[in-house]
Amino acid sequence: MADTLAPNLHGTPVIDDRALPLEAPEAAAPRRRRGRPPGARAKTSERAITADDITFLRALAQGVDSGVAAEQYLLHLGVAIERRGGDTYAERLRARVLAMASTWPELAEQAAIVWPEGLAPDALAEAAETELPPAWPAAAPRPTLEEFAQRFDPDMYSEAELVERFEEEFGAAAPDAQAPPPVPDQPRAGSADGVPDFRRKLHALDWMDRRLAVRPQREDAVSQWLALSSAQEEALRVAGVVSLGNLRDWMTLKGVRWWNALPRYGRVRGRRLQGWLDQSGIVPSAGLVVSVRPPGAVQVYAGELAPLSEMKWPMELRGAEGGFRGTLNTLGAQNDLQAIQKWFATLRDNSRGTQDGYRRAIERLALWAIMERGRAISALETQDLLDFFDFLRAPPAHWVQARVRTRTATDWRPLKGPLNSASMLQTSVAVRKMLAYWHGTGYLALNAATEMRGPKRTEVKMDVMRSFSEQDKEIIRGVVAAMDDGPRKRRLVAMIRLLQTAGLRRNEAASMTWAHMERVRLDGAVSDNWALRFEGKGKRERIVPLQDATIEALEAHRADRIAMAATGELNASWCAVPGEMPLLGIIDERLTGASMGSAGDMPHNARREGNATGCLSSARIYGLLKGFFKECAKQAGPKNSDFLAASTHWLRHTFAHDTLAANEGHADVLPVTQTLLGHASISTTMIYVKADVSARKRAVDNIQSIV
Repeated sequence: MADTLAPNLHGTPVIDDRALPLEAPEAAAPRRRRGRPPGARAKTSERAITADDITFLRALAQGVDSGVAAEQYLLHLGVAIERRGGDTYAERLRARVLAMASTWPELAEQAAIVWPEGLAPDALAEAAETELPPAWPAAAPRPTLEEFAQRFDPDMYSEAELVERFEEEFGAAAPDAQAPPPVPDQPRAGSADGVPDFRRKLHALDWMDRRLAVRPQREDAVSQWLALSSAQEEALRVAGVVSLGNLRDWMTLKGVRWWNALPRYGRVRGRRLQGWLDQSGIVPSAGLVVSVRPPGAVQVYAGELAPLSEMKWPMELRGAEGGFRGTLNTLGAQNDLQAIQKWFATLRDNSRGTQDGYRRAIERLALWAIMERGRAISALETQDLLDFFDFLRAPPAHWVQARVRTRTATDWRPLKGPLNSASMLQTSVAVRKMLAYWHGTGYLALNAATEMRGPKRTEVKMDVMRSFSEQDKEIIRGVVAAMDDGPRKRRLVAMIRLLQTAGLRRNEAASMTWAHMERVRLDGAVSDNWALRFEGKGKRERIVPLQDATIEALEAHRADRIAMAATGELNASWCAVPGEMPLLGIIDERLTGASMGSAGDMPHNARREGNATGCLSSARIYGLLKGFFKECAKQAGPKNSDFLAASTHWLRHTFAHDTLAANEGHADVLPVTQTLLGHASISTTMIYVKADVSARKRAVDNIQSIV
């Protein structure tokens, strides 16, 4: 039994290495876009093309495996779809579009660009004979101009007026009455002008999306889009659910496990349907507020856990008359939300990581104060703040997000679990700083956090032994050596060498460009060696010399990107200014385009800006290395679990241990290592020395036993 039609996704497809066999059910669309010729549905067995079909085709045009694309964009089509392959669905989709193109010349031109090979006559005939499910009505074929004229009295319109009415109704010039124009065998334009074929295909698919694709609307009947069992239809009928808008509101009112109210629907199908409705823009009606707490949980305010920017903040809890409010303030703030924004504005000189951490901390404080305590932030007492930190150490289940979600997802949650010591320290610092700032500007007459102290810094421990052993390094070398030679391998080598032999943090590596390179002065003279000069954590300037092998790897990666830009495989603007080129850059621009996106559940559905510089993001560096370490784990075997836990920071820890070991015995080894790592305090660098038990092992071995 089919689930739903595919969601309206417009983002660039996310390439994955998984492929599930899928195929969509044959189903007709309920509405026709104004101005599209009925010839687009000339075959009585054809259903309309949805926006999700076009997104699926976009993914294929960009080289995504059909199974992966189907999993990404069509998985919610139902159980029947999961039993067949993405290739089968792609072929039937092509047959449907080409059948429509047989009576629509403009579509024929675009289809010839997407499928220059056309379609075999027997495949076209098979597609035309495909039966529709009973729930989908067949569309009437497009009439000829002569057939259209028979609708009216003979003297009612002149020939010109008749053609005008035909075009007004069908959106295209009247076809010849004898035979429809054939689909061209070859595309009208190839790649002779330097434009890659996949770009031409994307432009053609954009045209189809505007002229051909249909999308669900709130007022559409549920039965037009969803294939439900009789029991499920009866459950919705009893609930008064008729349209898709009714359905979305009903789901919201039922809560996060709404699918339990539909017989045999299930969580997986429920998630897919909810994601499809969100992507289609069919969201709950304005003003619909429900609780997200599970049954039995204490509820103070029946609101929804949502990010600070989206939170429905009740008037009585905004702090306009908070318990500790001052009479006058220099912020010009009238309530807590305005005061929070004013404080956020003072953080602009902090690093991006610090800003994000402080914003998360205050967001959690605001949600807790309103949802759990029912008080304005400016009315919180000292005991309230102590209770807040206890809450973060053991949060209830409805505050915890178990899976990766965007901040716009309906099941977003503020926490991923209990906060560790480092996060607790950062939260404590953020809360105390903001309240102190409010007090200093007069927004608060009293500061409830004045006598509070954060967690002891000794509680925050750095596990510096999360690094690679000599045996691990051998495995890494073996996995790299076994990789196929090419730009991806050369970029991976450059990435590993930069992080492991220069000790950079992940975000530092992501921000490095060739302009950060400078010649090293040795004993007052300029040498042939190179170093990175940049501003690191805490705005401390660092100069980190680079090994020759690291320079060679970075130059090989840069040469790959320049060559790809010259052939049109990569955005040429990313390589136009040599100094602005990133040390670690994009080599596949399919994943870098801007996307309007929508309020989806997963990161690939989120709104995003285009990549203007061609640099790898910090998150992308993390993802690439995590994937590589998984391959290393396979090579290491099931008994070696280190690689499964490994991350980019392991390379920085490895650099620290290697630096100390290679310079053991030198008097200045600690301050040099501190400078290279960019530690604010040498006591932090000492942690690596304390963690290394080699010296202690030698000391014990030198003890002579008395027996």
